[in-house]
Amino acid sequence: MAQSFPPPSDTSSKVELSVSCSNLKDLDYFSKSDPVVFLYIKRQMDWVKLGRTEVINNDLNPKFVTTFKIDYQFEEIQNLMFVVYDVDDKHHVEDLSKQELLGTMECTLAEIMAAGEHLTKSLGLKGTPSGKITIQAEEVQDSKFIVNFELSATKLEKKDFFGKSDPYIEIAKSQEGGAFTVVYRSQPIMKTLSPRWPAFE
Repeated sequence: MAQSFPPPSDTSSKVELSVSCSNLKDLDYFSKSDPVVFLYIKRQMDWVKLGRTEVINNDLNPKFVTTFKIDYQFEEIQNLMFVVYDVDDKHHVEDLSKQELLGTMECTLAEIMAAGEHLTKSLGLKGTPSGKITIQAEEVQDSKFIVNFELSATKLEKKDFFGKSDPYIEIAKSQEGGAFTVVYRSQPIMKTLSPRWPAFE
């Protein structure tokens, strides 16, 4: 799910950025906001989109699975902007005129790398705080190995009041500081206590 960018040089290192948010504004009337994060980098005078996360439904404290792979240029200032939207039209996520702004945060990639385990900053919305965003960075190397997973469960505990549970799987990896970052989240299997999830890699 990571999004890749141009190859590194001798004065750069490839890093992977993971994103989470907390205490986002609730802009929906009958449910919670459905956040997505867009990442931009400044090229000369323009902001260029590098990619976006997945949309997470009904969550004011989302932990996104989609990561961003970017080359950390040691000798350059790389200005980044993280923009969080509440998605109102899931069929046209890229059309930002159909979404509601939840907040923005600007920083440099060097600031993220120097922060240690993670960088947490306030999101701004029209000059006022609008929740927080946390960025975790990890240096990565390309691997030629692919791991395939096939997972199932049996006799899970029933959690829904009127029916069976709708289970899903999250897989997290340990960061250098000991914190865990979600790297995979399956789709839920509806109304079953003995789910078998589709194979993934």
